[in-house]
Amino acid sequence: MKRNLFIIFLFLLITNSIFSLPIDLTKNWLVTKGFELKEPKDFSKWKSLDTLPLSTIISSFDWEPNQLRKITMLKSILLSPTDFKKAEDDAFSLHIPYISNCFEIYLNDTLISSGGVIKNDVIVTSGYKRHIIIRLNRNLLKVGQNQIRILVAAEDGEELNVYKLFNDFPANIDLASEHLNIVDEYETYMLLFLYFFVGIYHGLFYWKRRQESYNLYYALFSIFLAVYMIFRSQGIYRFGLDPFTQSRIEYFVVFLTPVWLLIFADLFFRSRISIISKVYFYFSLFLSVIQIFVSRSVSVTILRIWQFSVLLFAVMLLYLTISAVRKNNKDAKRLLLGLIFLLGTGTWDVLGATGLLPFQNLNLLRFGFLTFVLGIAVVLANRFLRVHRQVEELNLSLEKKVEERTNELQNTLTKVQELKVQQDGDYFLTSLLLDPLSKGKAESSNVLIHSYVKQKKEFEFKGKKREIGGDIIISDSITLNGKTYLVFINGDAMGKSIQGAGGALVLGVVFLSFIKRTQIILESQNKSPERWIKECFYELQTIFESFDGSMLVSVVLGLIEEDTGVLYYLNAEHPWTVLYRDGVASFIEEELELRKIGTKGMDGDVRIRVFPLEKSDVIFIGSDGRDDLVLLDSEDGIRQMNEDETKFLQVVEKSNGDLNSIVENLLEIGSLSDDLTLLRLEWLSSSKRVSRDSLFDQSSDSYVYGKVKDLLEKGNAEEAFQMIESLLSNGTLNDDVRINLIREKSRISLLLKRYDVAVETLESVFPYFVTDNEILLQLSFAYRKSKNIKKAIDLAESLRARDPKHIRNLINLVECYRLSKKSDRAKKIFDRLIVLAPEHPQVLKLKEMIDQEIHI
Repeated sequence: MKRNLFIIFLFLLITNSIFSLPIDLTKNWLVTKGFELKEPKDFSKWKSLDTLPLSTIISSFDWEPNQLRKITMLKSILLSPTDFKKAEDDAFSLHIPYISNCFEIYLNDTLISSGGVIKNDVIVTSGYKRHIIIRLNRNLLKVGQNQIRILVAAEDGEELNVYKLFNDFPANIDLASEHLNIVDEYETYMLLFLYFFVGIYHGLFYWKRRQESYNLYYALFSIFLAVYMIFRSQGIYRFGLDPFTQSRIEYFVVFLTPVWLLIFADLFFRSRISIISKVYFYFSLFLSVIQIFVSRSVSVTILRIWQFSVLLFAVMLLYLTISAVRKNNKDAKRLLLGLIFLLGTGTWDVLGATGLLPFQNLNLLRFGFLTFVLGIAVVLANRFLRVHRQVEELNLSLEKKVEERTNELQNTLTKVQELKVQQDGDYFLTSLLLDPLSKGKAESSNVLIHSYVKQKKEFEFKGKKREIGGDIIISDSITLNGKTYLVFINGDAMGKSIQGAGGALVLGVVFLSFIKRTQIILESQNKSPERWIKECFYELQTIFESFDGSMLVSVVLGLIEEDTGVLYYLNAEHPWTVLYRDGVASFIEEELELRKIGTKGMDGDVRIRVFPLEKSDVIFIGSDGRDDLVLLDSEDGIRQMNEDETKFLQVVEKSNGDLNSIVENLLEIGSLSDDLTLLRLEWLSSSKRVSRDSLFDQSSDSYVYGKVKDLLEKGNAEEAFQMIESLLSNGTLNDDVRINLIREKSRISLLLKRYDVAVETLESVFPYFVTDNEILLQLSFAYRKSKNIKKAIDLAESLRARDPKHIRNLINLVECYRLSKKSDRAKKIFDRLIVLAPEHPQVLKLKEMIDQEIHI
């Protein structure tokens, strides 16, 4: 066996002598496992490699898993005097197309080139490189036999290979001037510039015409391919990048390059990105990102996966183009030939790169893409010619088309004018219906009423200029329990022009209907102002809730008692009510309690606010048009809206409460962007107000209330009652003291269970304590104990309207309804009560009583 190997080796030496430059290095190598730096004495473990690449013999060796794989390649060459004579004016040069991974090259036992670093059998720095060209020192060469030794190492799972050729350049020894052709790469750089220019050109197309998004993806494809060609050129080694880092960047670029072409084809032929293209995009993006963070061997595996996916990509791209051809797409027909050539060259390069088939990666894709680019150029040129022909045809018939278009526009304009007349007619009719609703009918000697209404939408119908919108103001007078009240409402219906006017129309009709019933039906007049407002609100809510949320209205709804100037009102998501007193404007509300009328599933109880007016007090109620002002344009021309609701307070103070001045000053701040309504209510009279604490502030030297207080503390209520009776018989008492003594008399009467006296005294002092909820509760309790259940319920419901969560009042109200045999009503209020105060002793006692009644 040894003899046979020696004979083969000798034969190879002899056969090499008959050739001159260039000397072929692709054949007749001896290969062994491990690194061998000494001249072998025993060739038994050496194997003959007839021809490169090295990968064809690697599988014949036994390798330990997860260990560094090492190979030594040995080849002898003969140099003749003729060879040395040829190199007199030149130099010898050695070319290896590609080595992977770490390598060392020796000539006659002298190291002439290396790549990568190995420490402790681990590759620290990769060294794989394309087109290794080594200028040989003539002193290392000799006439006759010379020996070349190549040491190659790679990690397990990584490519271990020495290529036969790359880009048509084989492994050989030749003159250095001949090897310059390898690094010139003029064609590569010309194509690279062309692809990059095409990418920028189509990128600018997309910048100008965003609707043609396929230009963006074609630009990305061209630019990515140009960048990929940079990494495949010899010029990339001038940057001095680590080979592994260089490969990572190269893989990132090349993995995404086909994706852009596939998306381009999708958009170009189908005007949409298919789910297949999206999946392929995310798949390629995942591979391109993950390979950055893995080892070289895993990175090579990822490359193989991607290379197989490119074959599937080729099938999808070809399918898209052929489908477009079958649909008689002329552009697809012209692109098909270039695409086939592109896919053919690309497939050749990919299969050659995988090493699965016996041919090399010749980097033909650059020429395939050139053909494809020329095909695109033809398509774009033909598209331009089609457009040009269409323009010429349009120019020939332009005059006729202009005339036809003018007639069409005239007909359209006539129809629009007819529709405008019909619309204005609808507006006019609606405005006529709104006019009688919004006229103020209230007449009062104590309350001065002014209003301002400006609807945003203006129109003209048959020479009459009018306005229409969703804002409305209504005022009238009603009588409740023998007292005269001024009733008012300021509403703002959702929507503009006709939609808002429809909501205002419904609001006006329902509200005036409720007022008319109150004015005509005596039973409707036997209600407290709180209950009247509450019932009116619920009637409006019921009507607007039927619109299923498509029509909402914000309102301020209220009453002013003519004699006392007490304001009863509620605010349903309307701008807050403003009080102008002594030159100062302020809001009399602090929080939102009710949503707009018509809101479905409105939660919470309706709360009626009570506010006593003093002489010359002015109340301003307005829609959100008072706040939604378009401010003067800023320097950059951006339209700004007023967002400060307190600005209206400043306007009221600046205008001294004058309505006309308020409107003028609002318009100085900015223009209206919505309907605007303002209601001004001024209380002209005065009414006696008494503080419930005024009696406690009196000096005990002038009054004997201190003695009354002492008697009460000692439990002598009867004696205290008699003392108050004696004090009230004094005609010289101060009015405030007299009223408070009567107030105290009523409280003692309740303690003594003299309920008739309590009713009489409480009724007499109630007008002076209109905001005192405790008096309302005591009066209701006194009426209940006096067996006047109807009156007790009315007063308790009034207090419930003011304070829906007043626990003692709710307990009293449940008792009233129980006594009146209205068990359903009692049960409903009790359910609310048990939620508010589940542990209250009286609530628990009520629960026992109600449970017993249910069982009975």
